Amino acid sequence: MTVSDDAVVKQLITPLRRYIPVNWFDWEPFGKRPKSWWPDLVLILAFIAIAALLTFPSPLVHMDWEIREWVWRHKVEWVRDVSRLATELGQARTVATITLALAVWSALRFRSIRPLLMYVLSFITLVVILVVKHILGRPLSQHLWQLHEVSPDGAMLFTYFEQGGGGNIEGATAFPSGHAVNTALLFGLIVMLVGGLLPVWARWTLLLAPPVLVFASQVYIGQHWFWDEPAGLLLGLFIIRSAKRVPWATIPLGPLEVFEPATRKTILIATLLILGVMVTPAMPLVPALASAVLLAGLSLLWLWLKLREAKRSETAQVPSQPSDSSQ
Repeated sequence: MTVSDDAVVKQLITPLRRYIPVNWFDWEPFGKRPKSWWPDLVLILAFIAIAALLTFPSPLVHMDWEIREWVWRHKVEWVRDVSRLATELGQARTVATITLALAVWSALRFRSIRPLLMYVLSFITLVVILVVKHILGRPLSQHLWQLHEVSPDGAMLFTYFEQGGGGNIEGATAFPSGHAVNTALLFGLIVMLVGGLLPVWARWTLLLAPPVLVFASQVYIGQHWFWDEPAGLLLGLFIIRSAKRVPWATIPLGPLEVFEPATRKTILIATLLILGVMVTPAMPLVPALASAVLLAGLSLLWLWLKLREAKRSETAQVPSQPSDSSQ
């Protein structure tokens, strides 16, 4: 019996399986799929409870104000400088770029668009969080004097005012913390992409250290109220657990199957489109919508061209039927 080259290679690398992030031949994210939905339900209910308690002058609102005043009175310049650096761990432009680079690496290594698909579908959820932030409209903690005038009882949800970013979709709002969502989601994706290459302590460090550092640093420098942070972490954990439930390695791709196995050109074009999506949240509303429509149109055009090309290739490979002839 003849053994194929792939089978030989598989036998050779079997002892090295635990040091390889995913299956050598078929890509799949690192980590086990969650078995129970109860933790997800608890995460959502906890977020709703925090949000509900911030709609009136509750103890949470007073706690936020007292913590904000305490850190203002006890600020230390060098600690503030270090905290500003730590907040970069929750900055989408920084961590999302690193995560995308790792997704591109996985796509090139395994000749598959599935790592990029996992990344972009998970990243799009951050746009939903951005919309939620503006709907809830909690004033930022940097605008204390304006808050005294508009809402003397504290920073509550649905408190909109122009300076300080209340109800304007182009302004910034505080609840939930986008940085906290980013740390839970993006570092979770990093572990899903390359977790198998890392020792256990490194994986846990990536999952725990960034959220803790961003939580503490944002509250200390006054970028967010205290309860903005756990709310963001709850949503981030819910999103990453949802991402883990998707069978990325086996889920049918439908028309996108035409991109498999992925070539370098395919991965390059996909990466450029993803970068365009990543830039849109930082734009004003109208340019962001225009860019989103343009990118969607370009993506559909690219897919149509690939499907057309694949159909032509199939037609060219079909052998012509021999005509009947008398014997």
